[in-house]
Order: sequence, then C-alpha cells, then structure tokens
Amino acid sequence: MSIEQRLTETIFGIIQELFEHGKSSVRPGDVNSRLRESGSPVGTWEVRAVFSELEQAGRIVCDAKTGAWHLPDKASLQDAAG
Repeated sequence: MSIEQRLTETIFGIIQELFEHGKSSVRPGDVNSRLRESGSPVGTWEVRAVFSELEQAGRIVCDAKTGAWHLPDKASLQDAAG
C-alpha cells in the first residue's frame, strides 16, 4: 500500500471512528486533532485533499450549506449502485 493510500485509509478510519463516537458531522480539523493526539500530525490542506478524494469515491459527502461532512446514507449508496 502506498503512503498516500495509507493516509487515505487512516483518515477514513478516523472519520468512521468519530461517527461511531457520536459525531453527527465532521470537518478536516476534527481529523487533524485526532492525528495530532496520536502523534501523527498532517497538514490541514492535505487532510482536506483526502476528504475530496473520499468524496469522489463516494465514501463521504459534503453538505454544501454547512460545509460539514457525513457518511453517505445507505439509501444513497443503493441508488448509486444501481
């Protein structure tokens, strides 16, 4: 796995973890805080770029009104699949 892929999966794992712990939405700063706490700081713009990659892959979605990010709901995933 490349360094970029590992970072993407790490960030997505943190996003999932934040939702599992009760967050209703996330922002890149939430992920940055978690990365700093774990001793693996990453630049905000780099995290934001990964958010865009995850959005293109259909793994997260952005609310255009609030700028907050969410996991896609299951209905959206089923609509996209077919």
